[in-house]
Amino acid sequence: MTRVKISAAILFLLVGISAFSSIWVNHSCDNMLKEINTIYELAEKGDKKSAQNYARKINADWESFREKASVLLKYDRLIEIDRLCSRIVQLTENEGEEMNAELAELRDMLEMLKSGETPLLNSVF
Repeated sequence: MTRVKISAAILFLLVGISAFSSIWVNHSCDNMLKEINTIYELAEKGDKKSAQNYARKINADWESFREKASVLLKYDRLIEIDRLCSRIVQLTENEGEEMNAELAELRDMLEMLKSGETPLLNSVF
């Protein structure tokens, strides 16, 4: 009976870690998506200084997220987003014309990451 209890505890621990990590990934991606929308709005208004500050903030948030997420997620899913985040900072500082396209691509990549970590009944069974 002790083996059954230990096995059940391990199973519940794994399910708990999985649920917690998916909630954490979804929450972090939602926050970064909100920051991307803010950068869009600020760039449209012409407030380049604030857009630069938010670009630096999203890059810092991404770096913090990537350090922890590299343990839970496939690293190749994080590499492209890492490249885009650092490119956004450069484009806002140099007022690059490609900024909107890069922000849209970053948004799509974050949404893919978020949807890939959302536990659905058909993906569990």
